[in-house]
Amino acid sequence: MDENSEKLPLLFKCFRDSLIGKNTRGIIHNINSPLQVLSMQIELLRMDYLKLKDRLSSPDNFHSGDQAHQELVQLMERGYGRLSQVEEVLQRINTLIAVIAARVSETDETGGTPVMLNQLLEEQIEFWKSDLFFKHKVFLSLKLPPISPVIVTREDILRDVIDGILFGCLEQIRDFSEPRIEIECVPAQKESKGHLITFSQNGPLFPVEDVRGLIDRFTEKGGEDFPVFENTSQGYFSLLLAFICAEIIGSRVEIGKDHIDLSI
Repeated sequence: MDENSEKLPLLFKCFRDSLIGKNTRGIIHNINSPLQVLSMQIELLRMDYLKLKDRLSSPDNFHSGDQAHQELVQLMERGYGRLSQVEEVLQRINTLIAVIAARVSETDETGGTPVMLNQLLEEQIEFWKSDLFFKHKVFLSLKLPPISPVIVTREDILRDVIDGILFGCLEQIRDFSEPRIEIECVPAQKESKGHLITFSQNGPLFPVEDVRGLIDRFTEKGGEDFPVFENTSQGYFSLLLAFICAEIIGSRVEIGKDHIDLSI
């Protein structure tokens, strides 16, 4: 009973987190409405500023040479500059909302949708910046081809695959002095079977055999072998989940000593 009591706070935390995730679509919908109003008002205010600036700058304005007029012009220019800053922040918020919305959108389970890999990876990086360690401590190198590869797949599951890989890489470098992650997308060539996304990290090497053994054990026994998975580190478990999700959509995850390859 005591052991179970100690696990109750974790259970409730998981339940609370799941509720937050479940309600995210509704939260985004409720945020989008005032953001649309704010965007429209900013655009109208910009138009008003420009009209007023044109009138103040008109040669027909008989006050154009006095000091009061010049001060008014300067005040308008400062106000316009502040408006531009507000608009820039609003665009940033809209981008973040779009990234989150993409994560909670439902995908048809019977098929897939066209996915641009460049855009997907950029959105994934933006999403993971909510992890403050990733945002402030990790040096990220993202190498994308000039023309984005396009695939048809279950986008939600592909995002789950990338989440699992990124989390596994982050756990390897979380205590490293100069953490670094490099993500490179290589389009399919004539001699290759598909597109390749490589995730490299400069921390401790992955215990490849241990992780592969975990994957093999799940492949053999499934979730019935729960005690083994219960004692697995979160980083390795996330790689297991990435492997499982990749299998669902016909992709493949290969784990190396310091990198992970995702073949799509």
